[in-house]
Amino acid sequence: MRKLALWLAFLLTCGLALPALAQDDDEFEDDEEEEVGAWGEYGAEVSNRYQIGLTSFATFLADPVLSTMEPDDEFDELPLASVTKYPVGFGQGLMLMTYRCYMGILDLLFAPLTPMRMLSPEPRIVLFENAEHDEY
Repeated sequence: MRKLALWLAFLLTCGLALPALAQDDDEFEDDEEEEVGAWGEYGAEVSNRYQIGLTSFATFLADPVLSTMEPDDEFDELPLASVTKYPVGFGQGLMLMTYRCYMGILDLLFAPLTPMRMLSPEPRIVLFENAEHDEY
């Protein structure tokens, strides 16, 4: 358990430090075109993936509530839709909650592997304004 806590603390520290490392100093910027080195691009990608994973992990508890309050339009075709679409929406939210939680953890762990695609679903709630999901 202690190793897991240490790994999570390490990943959190790295994720918070990478946006600062990805920025160039104002003194060295070229007026015509911004040149970001390979390490800057890598840092930006890792930071973006880490932010999406952290968003997924932090907001996974909202899925059952939001799916119950606003079920998908496909559930209107169910028999007795006025009654059954809310419990079915809650079930869908539970499954999405489980998926979002585990994929958010995997995105946090695999953030340094930038060629790998993001595993988290598209976020419903955006915590970081500069984070972009691959599907956008």
